[in-house]
Amino acid sequence: MNKLDVKKPSGSNHSSSNHSDLNSSDSTSSGTKPGSGPSLTKLFPGSARARLRGIALGWVVVAVLEVAAYTSLALAIRDGAGVISVLLSASIAVVATIAVSRAGYLAGARLAGDLYQSMGASLSRAKLAWFTEDHRSLVSTAAGRSVPVLMGVPAHQLQTLILAPLVPLLLVLSIAIVSGVAAALLTLVLLIVALGMQVIAQRSLARADQVRHELEQGADAATLELVDQLELLRTAAGSERALDRASEAWQKQESAMKRSNYAAAPATAVSALASVLPLAGVLCMLVWGDGFSQPAAALALIVLAARASAPLDELALIGISLNTLRAHTLAYREVVGAPALVQPVADRARTPDGLELSLQSVTHGPVIRGLDATVPAGSTVHIAGPSGSGKSTLCGLFMRFDDPDAGRVLLGGVELSEITESELCSRVAYVSQHPVVFSGTLAENVRIGKPEASDAEVIGALTSAQLGGLLSRDGKGIHQDVGTHGQALSGGERQRVAIARALLKNAPVLLLDEATAALDEATEKRIAETVGQLDATVIVVTHRDPSVWQPERTIQLVGAEK
Repeated sequence: MNKLDVKKPSGSNHSSSNHSDLNSSDSTSSGTKPGSGPSLTKLFPGSARARLRGIALGWVVVAVLEVAAYTSLALAIRDGAGVISVLLSASIAVVATIAVSRAGYLAGARLAGDLYQSMGASLSRAKLAWFTEDHRSLVSTAAGRSVPVLMGVPAHQLQTLILAPLVPLLLVLSIAIVSGVAAALLTLVLLIVALGMQVIAQRSLARADQVRHELEQGADAATLELVDQLELLRTAAGSERALDRASEAWQKQESAMKRSNYAAAPATAVSALASVLPLAGVLCMLVWGDGFSQPAAALALIVLAARASAPLDELALIGISLNTLRAHTLAYREVVGAPALVQPVADRARTPDGLELSLQSVTHGPVIRGLDATVPAGSTVHIAGPSGSGKSTLCGLFMRFDDPDAGRVLLGGVELSEITESELCSRVAYVSQHPVVFSGTLAENVRIGKPEASDAEVIGALTSAQLGGLLSRDGKGIHQDVGTHGQALSGGERQRVAIARALLKNAPVLLLDEATAALDEATEKRIAETVGQLDATVIVVTHRDPSVWQPERTIQLVGAEK
């Protein structure tokens, strides 16, 4: 059980242990569960679905034109007719194929833009608690692999999925016209048998392919961990052992790839047999039925049967293609279905009446239970408690990174779920215990919260954050480059850049979650003095002596019961 004490500086305690009036405000939204989302086409925006339908219709037309060209060729062979009609029909089929293929590539490029935009919108609304290591890896997979695969649907997958089955079926009709119903029925039966063989062969691939994709995600996560934590892994385990965790995941992926390849071997053999089965059957019919007594008619039938058999090689790959497409669809679906916070409808949103923050019987996660507290406007409050007691989680609730499981968090008497995101963002500035510095210049990093800020304002914020020495270190001043993700800065400098960003924003509520942990005591004291002069509500989390911040109240978290 986690309880809350709100303390006065004098040491008198007020324990808010009476939680009889527990308000259960369920303002969270549950995102789409993995695998429960819409179908592949419904993942795409309406305009993209319309383009896909157009491209699909185009491939149907291409199939009809191609079969018409082959029918014209077969009739010309059988009847000894001229080649003009054959050349004309073939030319029309080629032009149509080029046009639809070109349109497919253009549609794929536009589709990629739509998918990235949809994914970005979902991620911007997703609960921050959703971004675990596994989900971060999933996002990387969806952005780097899934979207490129899905953008190939119009030009590649649709072509295979439509032409491969449709051309043989239409050619059966063509065979009926050119060589008679008996030959057409035989060809149809042989094609069905060959297709059945392909389906059976592909079943062996499905399980191994699914495992392979799961291990690919694990390998992505291990690689991401290696890149992010390389410094720690080298110092703790040495250069040779730093790769142990990633190597284990890579080896599992390699084994899965081997199993998938072994499973593909019999499928390949069956595919080869199935691809020649219709043509072999037609040849046997011609031999046993004395069909070669009319060489021209026999040649026309052989041409059509050979073309009808050719797509079976592509059908052999459809299973693998669909497995891959399905896996990437599920990955993308899970990302765009990430659980998001419910945002108030614009005309129903409320504006806070003041800046007082309050917690009413808040319960969240395993450690925060029935917390009540008030943070008066303009006050300085210290959140204290042992590690794991929920201090950062509580700051996240104040910022509405998530909604409480029960109870309410209010700003100015209005529940946060009733305040628009932009309204809340304009009133609260936040500095986390893990400062984020982007690649670029100092000015670009500090201006994130206030893009229109002048150079003088940026310099003032950096100076207030005790970064005057950094400004004088480089002749470019605020326009100096900070390196990739701030690698040109020390840990303490990155923290102060984050503090300068919050100071420049000048929001009326400032949350500092271990924001000075990497600073020496003297620098922390100077920053605390600067913050103390702000006309703002200040909430501080620190494991150091909190007196430097001169808090008026303390929210004491005691953690979960053992």
